[in-house]
Amino acid sequence: MPTGVVPGSQYWNDWIEKLRTIINSLTTGIKWSLIQNTPTTLSGYGITDGQNISQKNAANGYAGLDAHSRTTAGVQTTDYIVADSSTKGFTMKSPNGHYWVGTISNTGVVTWTDVGTTSP
Repeated sequence: MPTGVVPGSQYWNDWIEKLRTIINSLTTGIKWSLIQNTPTTLSGYGITDGQNISQKNAANGYAGLDAHSRTTAGVQTTDYIVADSSTKGFTMKSPNGHYWVGTISNTGVVTWTDVGTTSP
């Protein structure tokens, strides 16, 4: 806090009160709506390698994710698909609505387990 005696002028008192109001409002944060002339594009913020929403699920774009961080589009690859868990693996849904999880034994035997009608 500044020390000393504030000049008794009404103009100084008004100025000091306005300054105090500004400083007190800064302690609770600044509302985004008060900031003017903000950029409206990624490049306006200086981001040059961002992907636009129009590239979602598009060729050479990116795959959209659902609430479980799972892709919302199909996957096609010429590379390996690897599941590094012995308890979680490939899951398929049968025509009757049941989900089946595939696991593999140490001898290479694949077993499918019905985990019900709710996606794991």
